[in-house]
Amino acid sequence: MYIKERNQTLRIFHILSLFIICSHIALAADPPGIPGGWSDGFVYDNGVRIHYYHAVPAPEKPVIVMVHGVTDNGLCWTTLTWKLQNDYDIYMLDARGHGLSDPFTSSDDGETLVKDVVGFVKAMNIEKPILIGHSMGAATVMRVGAEYPDLAQKIIMLDPFLSRPMGTQSGGNHQAPMENPVDVVPEKLKVNMFGDPETLVKQNNYSLDDLLKKGKNDNPKWDIVDIKYWALSKKQYHGPYSPEAWNAMRGTMNIGDALSKIKVPSLILKADTSPEGRKANQEAVDGLARVKLLHIDGAAHNLHHDELEQTVKAITEFLLKN
Repeated sequence: MYIKERNQTLRIFHILSLFIICSHIALAADPPGIPGGWSDGFVYDNGVRIHYYHAVPAPEKPVIVMVHGVTDNGLCWTTLTWKLQNDYDIYMLDARGHGLSDPFTSSDDGETLVKDVVGFVKAMNIEKPILIGHSMGAATVMRVGAEYPDLAQKIIMLDPFLSRPMGTQSGGNHQAPMENPVDVVPEKLKVNMFGDPETLVKQNNYSLDDLLKKGKNDNPKWDIVDIKYWALSKKQYHGPYSPEAWNAMRGTMNIGDALSKIKVPSLILKADTSPEGRKANQEAVDGLARVKLLHIDGAAHNLHHDELEQTVKAITEFLLKN
């Protein structure tokens, strides 16, 4: 009898142990996968492999190619793409040095990321795509429009830097931290755009749980889907590792007078800012008949995450009218 009772006790203890272990595993964040119905792939383009995501195929619809900002990846467009994918055939690139695309090379310069987008469009045999870019990606598609005027049919830029009189530039606002954080963010959890290899690899090794906590604290208006893909992109970010590569990436944002050279209808969506900032942004596009400028009320730099519905409304109205 004693042996039987002891065996039952051991079995119960074993079951409880497994339950505790499984519960602990469930609490750890798993890397988010590709949304349902989407696919991904690579093209060999401009000397490297460029990775891309393809939303639910819509072969008879106009094609959109999306280009993200520094440290992000193609999946950072997910919530915006979900709103648009019924009416458009959408591709989201991982820029070189980001996501699953190849790293920067020693021969890269300020033209490289521009040529990557052009090369992707040609490699995929896409005719007259709509180009959408955010931040560095906005500068990239702006320059594509200026330097390759016959490539795109329309260009949409989310919070790009804008050239101003006297050579200064305008950027987006940065979102203020929450007054009452929802959780404690690990100390010294900092995301760097540039640094030595050890610094960048260190942030690749941040736990997904810690990055999710940081994302929730820093961006209280974002959908959890945006936060998850933001966190994943920081673990994937792999460059630039040298000053030369950083200068190549930074050189992409030297837009000069690119806006004035775009020959197709273009939309600029800027983050919310002061009346003085709005006036300066408007002055940057005055006289450019093909360029429409809108500010997204209440949005910081990642305006498509902060104010998704406003962003979708502005984009769809622009596309339908043009």
